[in-house]
Amino acid sequence: MISKPVQALIGVCLFLTASLAWALVIPSGGSLEIPPGGNINLGCTNLDLQGSLSVNSGQLSQATNVGIVAPGVLDGGTGAISVGGNWNNSGTFIPGTSTVTFVDGCTAAPAQLTGDTTFFNLTLISANGRTFTFPTGSHITVTGTLTLQGAPGFPIQLTSSSGQTAFIALGPNAHVVSSNANVPANVQIGTVVTSIPTLSQYGLIILALLLASMAAQRIKSSPLARRNAPM
Repeated sequence: MISKPVQALIGVCLFLTASLAWALVIPSGGSLEIPPGGNINLGCTNLDLQGSLSVNSGQLSQATNVGIVAPGVLDGGTGAISVGGNWNNSGTFIPGTSTVTFVDGCTAAPAQLTGDTTFFNLTLISANGRTFTFPTGSHITVTGTLTLQGAPGFPIQLTSSSGQTAFIALGPNAHVVSSNANVPANVQIGTVVTSIPTLSQYGLIILALLLASMAAQRIKSSPLARRNAPM
């Protein structure tokens, strides 16, 4: 349901996919712009974005699965996006100061996030103890507020997609609001620690020789060495 007229609607189609799920498809070259105060309620329909969609200060609500496929661009603006299923980003998401909220309603299955994505505000909320799975090979970053909200007796569960450590990086001004949420050790929230590069065997040998040469030079130039040197 579209609550206000759409400003630009070019090449947008509603398809029944092979999995018998309806999807709002914006193909490459197509565009959709939500006017200020407008709301597109997808009614638990998937969003397949290969073109461009600008939320502006409006709302994109009740999307089941959101798929952003290159060269697709989803511009969050200052608006609100609610997702009931998965988030798959292999295109471009411009967070602006928008809020992306994962909610109950469209499916009870675990929600999976895949692809490198920077969110401004990211909210994970469930009254049913839902599981949210984060990728290990991608970067998820929050620069505003990360909200983790479960219910008493039904905490939300954060998991890693492969069992290895998944990171949710926080921007310098970001903060976390958490209530009734289980965050295991293999899901780390905060600054991502990058590995220190290592040297090869030959690199270590060269480094050792350089350090030894520097030490010998310092010994030769010390006052004691100069006093004991033959005249």
